[in-house]
Amino acid sequence: MDKGRVAAYTIQCKRAGTPWEDVATCTDTQHTVQNQPRGVELEYRVYAVNKAGGGPSGGVVTAVL
Repeated sequence: MDKGRVAAYTIQCKRAGTPWEDVATCTDTQHTVQNQPRGVELEYRVYAVNKAGGGPSGGVVTAVL
């Protein structure tokens, strides 16, 4: 039994006033998101997924690349 271990992490991104979009899924705690727009303020969040589904997201981070 896996006791609810994390199977993957989903990374989401959005611009202010738009819905969240999945931009990557990874199995490690580090990931470089590719092909993100430059010079635009974006918000990112991450949530863990296991066989029961997705958990709550972590804190939101705002970045301009």
